[in-house]
Amino acid sequence: MRINAMIGLSAVALAVAMGYAEPARAGDLSNAGMECYVDTFRFDIATADSCTSLWVPNGAHDPSVAVFSVTGLPAGNYSYVWRNLETNAIVASCIYSACAVPIATDRLGDGIAILQATITDLDTGATRQVQATAYYLDGYT
Repeated sequence: MRINAMIGLSAVALAVAMGYAEPARAGDLSNAGMECYVDTFRFDIATADSCTSLWVPNGAHDPSVAVFSVTGLPAGNYSYVWRNLETNAIVASCIYSACAVPIATDRLGDGIAILQATITDLDTGATRQVQATAYYLDGYT
């Protein structure tokens, strides 16, 4: 009996020492977010909630694409509905956790892309909306 108690206490001590955290639960969308980047010839890094890129000659295409990704979801079974908030239209070509849309600089267009994703956990029915804004600015003229 003492051995079982010692093993149990050792397991608890080990869990505490390793910084035990409760595992993520399916249906918990509270940490969902969105990040984006504008595709250029440089090493583009996605940033949370909004992103900005500058167009310069030989540095990127104009127009280019803005890439948006849903982040912070635990493993699970999800569906995504993407909406372009500038036009209020569903982006039918996007059905996964990432979406790429055309974007032109403020020299050729408005230089902005705003997307919203409605995430649905297909196992629990829980939903959450996240969005991000991409800016593509003329850094030359």
